[in-house]
Amino acid sequence: MKKTISLLLTFALVLSCIALAACSGGSASPAKIEAKQSEDKYRSYYQIWIWSFCDSDGDEIGDIKGITSKLDYINDGDPNGGDDLGADGIWLSPMMPSSTYHKYNVEDYYAIDEEFGTMEDFDEFLAAAHERGIKVIIDLVLNHSGSGHEFFIKACEELREGKEDGYARYYNFSKQRNQTYQHNVSGTSYYYQGDFWDQMPDWNLSYEGTREYFEDVTKFWLDKGVDGFRLDAVKCFKDAHTDGVEFLKWFYEMAKGYKEDVYMVGEDWEDTGSIYEYYESGIDSLFNFKFATTTGEFVMASHGMVEDMIKSLKKYDGNIKTHNPNAINANFLTNHDMVRVANVLDEDENKFAAALYMLAPGNSFTYNGEEIGIEAPNTTNDPSFRTAMIWDNDNLPVIDVPSVSEVEENELGGVKQQLERENSLLNTYRKLITLRLQNPAIARGDITDVVSFDDLRCAGFYIEYEGEKLLIIHNGNSEEKQVTIDMIKSPELRGFSVASVNEDGSVSDVTLSGTTLTLPAKSSAILKEN
Repeated sequence: MKKTISLLLTFALVLSCIALAACSGGSASPAKIEAKQSEDKYRSYYQIWIWSFCDSDGDEIGDIKGITSKLDYINDGDPNGGDDLGADGIWLSPMMPSSTYHKYNVEDYYAIDEEFGTMEDFDEFLAAAHERGIKVIIDLVLNHSGSGHEFFIKACEELREGKEDGYARYYNFSKQRNQTYQHNVSGTSYYYQGDFWDQMPDWNLSYEGTREYFEDVTKFWLDKGVDGFRLDAVKCFKDAHTDGVEFLKWFYEMAKGYKEDVYMVGEDWEDTGSIYEYYESGIDSLFNFKFATTTGEFVMASHGMVEDMIKSLKKYDGNIKTHNPNAINANFLTNHDMVRVANVLDEDENKFAAALYMLAPGNSFTYNGEEIGIEAPNTTNDPSFRTAMIWDNDNLPVIDVPSVSEVEENELGGVKQQLERENSLLNTYRKLITLRLQNPAIARGDITDVVSFDDLRCAGFYIEYEGEKLLIIHNGNSEEKQVTIDMIKSPELRGFSVASVNEDGSVSDVTLSGTTLTLPAKSSAILKEN
């Protein structure tokens, strides 16, 4: 009996100590939170440049089978375990038959380029991706075809016979050479529009026949099981013949008729006014170019000036939803057309930049190799931005990228080396994607207000979603920062990311003690109001 009473008294004492610690503001660490697989359009996308990602057959060219072999790296199907990246969306670069390595001059919209494999290879890849909960979108080029496309070849043949009312209607031709019609059809007095290159004739998107053709193409790929499209150069849909917004609206609504939850993201690198206008088409997303590139707002803020970026992000996010209430921002740092972010940021800055865009509302897009800090061998041509993915620094791949020399070691290590280093850039990306899955409001919510701490290098913002309120705070200082969190009720630390590594290779934790939040240098915290 005395033993029972003693145990009860000890248990009561423990409980009272726990309660006392809680009341006195004891330091709190984030609780274990389950990461739940996304079931809607909000995703962490991984962009794959097929040519240089993974070569499965030794021909020095990446291929579809190579991607399938690396799916467990991208996502192993378990959001709460493993050593995978955790990305639950994939954007594939162009893969249809083409005469170039980049495949943007499509010659057949219903096939896979033989350099990348077969349609059976693609079917197997798609099934394996879906088994892991990964949505797949493919690059679709609607602005122009390749000059080797059957329709363009027939159009030119008919024009040589003086016939203008056949296949010529699929493209834009004129007998007057000017700034728009610059390229001559050999053997004729006709010129055609090809804004990017003479091997990329522009489609006539106002012609009903062109639209019928693209409707059939769209149905073909959606029937295959593709989940959506990345639309190349939507800014170029608008020309003397076509209202670009009207065409994009038609295309999006047409595709939804075949797949209600189809996801589309468009490329428009013009100013924000143009992007806002295209959102009126109803399209889900347009890439957020204002914040991307090595001179964009995310990279600039990674050097420390956080508050201005947050204010700008709130304004941008509000504006796109004014033009389309269902808009999903598409945040990224760089892509295949840009200098690699590692060319301008060191590892800590790179980690912090990753936190800035991954912890913002909308979908995130990570270009393969960005998560391990691959640098471009030079900053002057596109092929240099598309070099080989480094899986192992001790076993470099042999990838034949045009105009680029042999593959060199990655300064920060390949995937193998970075998985072994606890606080590597790759492991930071893995943690950030997990945080997004643990806190669904980050991607889906609205930025409702900016929180200032009288320090331009440290600021935060509220995200609200379905009655839940989060506070995201970024400390861009190169030293620790303490701030008082008295603007939300009973704050709970939901997670954090720290970029700066201590001399012993460790990182300091973000901690919450009462209402005092301690943020190490270059760190980010997620708090929830209870």
